[in-house]
Amino acid sequence: MAQLVELELAAEGVAADGYAMLSLIGVRAPVRLTELAGELGLPLTTASDLVRRLEGRRHVHRRANPEDGRSFLFELTPSGDREWHNGWPALQRINAALERELADSATVRTALVQLKEAFEVALRPMG
Repeated sequence: MAQLVELELAAEGVAADGYAMLSLIGVRAPVRLTELAGELGLPLTTASDLVRRLEGRRHVHRRANPEDGRSFLFELTPSGDREWHNGWPALQRINAALERELADSATVRTALVQLKEAFEVALRPMG
């Protein structure tokens, strides 16, 4: 999957490194780092490194969280929004190619959602 995404994004001139984080920020902005890490299933330090790289590319902007003053909220900059949108044709090609190969894509999609939910339950601390 990673190879396919990388190839298709490269065809659009979009860097695959950090694209999932860029997309999530685009969808959820403004969003806290802990939410980003949790949604992507990443350790907080890894998510922080990814966000810093996106900030270095001037794709993401951070601002103080007005609700607590200790955390930050992240959102796309205009260049980050362009980069995110530039990747959409690649994602559409990937989806179309996969749907052509799957006998019943709706059933597969439902199974993947159920699998994600099962992993979330299994990863919860026992207590």
